[in-house]
Amino acid sequence: MTVFWLLLIPTQLGRHFWGEWSTVLGVRVDYLSLILYATDIVWGLWVIKQFRITNFKLRIRKLFSFKNLILMLFILVNVILAQAKVVAIYRWLRLGQWWLTWILVKNNKKEIGKYLTWIIPFWIILESFLGLAQVLNAGSLNGIWWWLGERRFSMGGIGIASWRFLDEGWIRAYGTFSHPNSLAGFLLLAWWGWKKLNPPPTPSLDKEGKKKYLINIFRWVVNWSAILGIILAGSRTVWGVTIALLIIDQLRIKNYEWKMLVGKGLLVVGVILLALGLVNINYRIGDFIGGWDSSGWEKREWLGLSALKMIRSNPLFGVGAGNFVVNLPDFKVGNFYWFQPVHNIFLLAWAEIGIMGIIILITNYELLITNLIRKKWWWFLIIVGITGMVDHYWLTLPQNTWLLAIILGLI
Repeated sequence: MTVFWLLLIPTQLGRHFWGEWSTVLGVRVDYLSLILYATDIVWGLWVIKQFRITNFKLRIRKLFSFKNLILMLFILVNVILAQAKVVAIYRWLRLGQWWLTWILVKNNKKEIGKYLTWIIPFWIILESFLGLAQVLNAGSLNGIWWWLGERRFSMGGIGIASWRFLDEGWIRAYGTFSHPNSLAGFLLLAWWGWKKLNPPPTPSLDKEGKKKYLINIFRWVVNWSAILGIILAGSRTVWGVTIALLIIDQLRIKNYEWKMLVGKGLLVVGVILLALGLVNINYRIGDFIGGWDSSGWEKREWLGLSALKMIRSNPLFGVGAGNFVVNLPDFKVGNFYWFQPVHNIFLLAWAEIGIMGIIILITNYELLITNLIRKKWWWFLIIVGITGMVDHYWLTLPQNTWLLAIILGLI
């Protein structure tokens, strides 16, 4: 059951339940619908199995600790203040689900870590080559992929993410995700987590040399599949973070002297400047690559300003978990409505649960934050922190939040 649940993490096959709570100004918004995923059903069976083999009574006693009672009281206040109370209850149940996942993964680190050494490569290779097929097909593949959560889309569809390369329009890779940015963030975090869980074997000339050679080939395939998927997803933020992580990783592996490091850095900068100079003479940079949403940053800015207005209206307790989009018409900034959460996980958390909610959660789980730093999982903070400043998928989209819970449980 554990393996089946882990294999389903990148999928999003689900049943939406719509109600009056899921409409804004008469428009149905998928962020506000209640969804039962196939992953939820398998997860539920996995949890039942875990409770049978763990001390459930001890967990129940810990659940009613003083800190957790304060958290439950805050959740009650947050739901009461929410405009769409059904949505708020649903979001808190989701957070409880991911909290329980974190606890159970933490209690089964060795088993789950062993499975992930081959399941994460399966995720990466499947999603990257599905994304490649979508790019070449200029749309979704449908068929069995629909059952894994692939949305139906085609080049030129309304709201479909695309880009331009060598002055030709291309679909950005979606995989089984709702948006390419979400796929890119998932691939990067899963890939880097796998690299840390499964470090490369040391060189050897003994009898296991051939085995280690095959392992290195496998690692090469996984690494380049991840890079392929990240490139095709077309998230410029994830591109930048990936390049930074690769450079930092190389610097940590190799003991460079500072003179050599500065020399190589200047050489790279010189090559880049030379290339840009040649481009500016004969072509525009936009002739090579471009085509992203030209108003993307402006829309993010408008949502950010709307979030700040929500925060000023209720800084302590927030507008209610999952209620950002519900309150958007009352705090709109800009010339049109874009019914999405603010593309910044820090502003989103503050707007929805307030500073009191953030303080309570940090107080309850300060040990987790300490472990992130003490165990040198700095790459996790870089990936989630930087990408989370320009998008919301780490708090709102199922595949990304499942992955967060699993990675945190392994820390």
